[in-house]
Amino acid sequence: MANDLAPGEAKMLRACFVLIGGVLTGGFLLVALLATSASAGMSQDLASCTAARDRSAAAACTRVMNSGRLPREQMYIGHFNRGTAYQRAGDFAKAISDFTKVLELKPDFLRAYEARGMVHDDRGEKDMALADLDEAVKRDGKQWQFLYSRAVVLRANGDREAALRDLDAAIDLNRDAAFIPLMRALILADQGSYESARAEINRVLAEGRDDAAAHYARAAVAFAEGRIDAAEEDADRALKLHADFAAAHMLKGRILEERGDKTAARKRFDRALAAATDSFDGRTTRRVANERLAVLGKLGNDGKPGKEKRDNLAAVRAEPKAEQRRPLDCKVFLPATGSVVSAKCSE
Repeated sequence: MANDLAPGEAKMLRACFVLIGGVLTGGFLLVALLATSASAGMSQDLASCTAARDRSAAAACTRVMNSGRLPREQMYIGHFNRGTAYQRAGDFAKAISDFTKVLELKPDFLRAYEARGMVHDDRGEKDMALADLDEAVKRDGKQWQFLYSRAVVLRANGDREAALRDLDAAIDLNRDAAFIPLMRALILADQGSYESARAEINRVLAEGRDDAAAHYARAAVAFAEGRIDAAEEDADRALKLHADFAAAHMLKGRILEERGDKTAARKRFDRALAAATDSFDGRTTRRVANERLAVLGKLGNDGKPGKEKRDNLAAVRAEPKAEQRRPLDCKVFLPATGSVVSAKCSE
């Protein structure tokens, strides 16, 4: 792509890339600082690859890497961004391939272990997820993000005590990250320690840190306690502060379902799945939203089987019993004789 430089330019385009770490996914943004002018297409590809949001961003990363303008020593960044884009698009096999390539190109880039571990978790490969996260923590136990991510996976595996230990270690490394005590509160609520969970959340709110996530967490605790009105009040506050907060939409859906409004609940679950996948408590959000949609998709708004399901049930009831069915004719071709024979057989 060097041929599309404007005439008279003395040098090939140079791109310098700055890595900015993400909190939840281990994602990094690719920022291009252009030393000379580039084509509009390349500029757009750089911007899209930087965002790493979806499959089109992955394609943009591919074009950037194939352009010849990305320095060889920085190729791992392109693979990391493309892997992040593939993960967000749900193409987990390609994401794992890219994160593995990152580690081949730059073995000391430990965020790739974390990122690959979280994709393994997306695929339900819990042992492989923990193996990668263990490796990241073993090589650099001072990165609180590695501990946080491992705690999220441990919680999903039901190992809450180990998750709490990781979160305690993460807090020692970074007392300003609001997600750590909030995730700790959710795990305490999982264990039934609602008062301790609320105390953790209220401390975050008192300090004015990440109000949307804190209100969501407090709503989740209230919902677990069966205090539906309180849960809705905090879920609404979270959405007022952050309109596209996936976890708050998921929880609002559960509240609406609890109140019997199945149609509105389905819409909330759909919106939760369409929102950012890497927001706070995103993994629980996706799991619960998918589970509830699977159930609600089979029910009418009155909680009874929907029309399609009712029709299928009626058809099954109208069918004759298996023992009442007449045997059918089966035709079998015999290659040796070139003939077709018929015999009575079961359906």
